[in-house]
Amino acid sequence: MLELNSEPVGQGRERTCYIHPDDDFKLIKISRDEDTTQSRREIDFYRRLQKDREISYTHLPRFYGLVNTSHGSGIVVDLIRDFDGSISHSLRWYLDQGNPLEDYLPLLDELKSYLLDNLVIFNHDVVTRNLLLQRLDENSSRLVLIDGIGDVVFLQWLNRFPGHVRSKINRRWQRFIDRLNARLNSN
Repeated sequence: MLELNSEPVGQGRERTCYIHPDDDFKLIKISRDEDTTQSRREIDFYRRLQKDREISYTHLPRFYGLVNTSHGSGIVVDLIRDFDGSISHSLRWYLDQGNPLEDYLPLLDELKSYLLDNLVIFNHDVVTRNLLLQRLDENSSRLVLIDGIGDVVFLQWLNRFPGHVRSKINRRWQRFIDRLNARLNSN
């Protein structure tokens, strides 16, 4: 069992994230309560990705499996860091700093293409805090989807059909962009 003595580096509605005590480039996501639905969905999706096809992890953290910790069972994934070693900030953080959304449109388009090309389904509630802007060097960046992957529907057999998956990704992406624009226009 891994002893987690450090402070969390992130927290969502359902999970708390810690830097892996043995590897500064890995993160452990631990459910905060008995409901581990989000974690189970994420694990299932990662396992399907690994089993069904080889994909590039340019816009997703790589999944390394499960680990028992002093705070419960956790999912081990890449900790997204910038080229200088600092932990990457979310797209929301950059927008809250006053950077215009237009600056990130090419990165959002690149992410959407990645999701479609790799058939990566994301949840209905993806938000800008689940997208990290990873600075690759002084002049280039990419967005990495760190949470909300996998499908929330009960019957997933239709997800075996690439055309259906792409249609679903396009619909959810449009809702995400509409919510993002509404949020920014209300400020």
